[in-house]
Amino acid sequence: MIVPIIVKLLTSLAVIILLNKLMKNLPVSLLGGSLVFAFWIGLSPLQFLTVAADRVVTLSNLTLIILVCLVLTLSGQMKKNGLVEELVTSIRGTFSSKASLAILPAVIGLLPMPGGALFSAPLLDNFDNLPGVNQENKTRINYWFRHVWEYAWPLYPGIILACDIAGIELWMAFLVGLPVSFVAILTGSFVFLSKIPKETKEDKIKRNSNRHFSIIPFLPIITVVIIFFIIQFFIPSIGNGNQYLPMVISLTISIVTVQIIRPLSGKSWKKLLLSKHMLNMAILIVMVRIYGAFIETDLNGITVVQMMTDEMQSFGIPALPLIILLPFISGMTMGISVGFAGASIPVVVATLGNNPSLGLLLSTVMFAYTCGFMGTMLSPLHVCLIVTCDYYESGFIKALRSIIFPAVLMMGFAFSYMQLLQWIIP
Repeated sequence: MIVPIIVKLLTSLAVIILLNKLMKNLPVSLLGGSLVFAFWIGLSPLQFLTVAADRVVTLSNLTLIILVCLVLTLSGQMKKNGLVEELVTSIRGTFSSKASLAILPAVIGLLPMPGGALFSAPLLDNFDNLPGVNQENKTRINYWFRHVWEYAWPLYPGIILACDIAGIELWMAFLVGLPVSFVAILTGSFVFLSKIPKETKEDKIKRNSNRHFSIIPFLPIITVVIIFFIIQFFIPSIGNGNQYLPMVISLTISIVTVQIIRPLSGKSWKKLLLSKHMLNMAILIVMVRIYGAFIETDLNGITVVQMMTDEMQSFGIPALPLIILLPFISGMTMGISVGFAGASIPVVVATLGNNPSLGLLLSTVMFAYTCGFMGTMLSPLHVCLIVTCDYYESGFIKALRSIIFPAVLMMGFAFSYMQLLQWIIP
């Protein structure tokens, strides 16, 4: 009996989740899932090592590790020099504590960086005195609101790739995606913030009396966004060979800028750069990349993802379920937007036939992208989920379960939105 490749993929994910629950060690769990999947698809031990080494020893992987380390560095730098506290004070002085919980990770979400949730996670530690806020809630709030812009923000590689494949202008995707982002904000507020008490009149009076807004703590974020924007749209050749390089440059310039504004001592820098947490995170990124390598590997001249796509089509699955399931499963198994966009959007566009109308193309791609991104949000390989749970020392499985309901709501809205767009746009 031939076991479908999709069953093997989902089984390897189940192995990762089970091992992580038993061993509380995600890198080892990822290794276990990689071994199960690799040997089940017929790779020998030597081939396993070759595929893993080919993925690890690459400029792209090295740059990704550097990028994540730079995220940790800037985050730690801002925490040590007091900018994090000033950022929180500025936002909390302008908005209620309940709103601030969502706004802080959403502001960081404007920075398209892998593991960016690790940047915003420390900011929510300042709300521990707020009723209803604990490690589990901070995990959910930080993880969800960190990603509310990914459906529209034209700096995210996933939406850029999807538009490139579908032949859609970025500004169109931005306009069409904004309502989805707003619904994501409303959904997160309803699901994750509803149990947090509203601000009392006394709290509001106290907040207004202590209001102090400063642009200084926002400069690191503004610097990253501006530099990244300049590179992405005016010097795109920088990122052509390495998609992570523009963000590495942006973060480096931001770190230097912060050092000029609020310098740290050599002793503080040594402690920051040699932290155990940074080493653990680098190892984790390597293991995530290794698992992804086996999903993308070739078997007899065809990739595993393409085999999965061909299997689903051969099973006679209708177009709508295919548009939902292929991006969703790709997102869940890859844990990264670029991955599911590259694997599934070409198939989604192909289901629309030759020369589809703009309304049909825009609406279907946005619906498929939302489904894929919900799969990414529910993926145990999503770096932001991993680093958030690791930072707060919260339950990994509990965090995944908490995303199911809002993910269903988002996909339901996206389906209705697709119908509306097809009616509005010819």
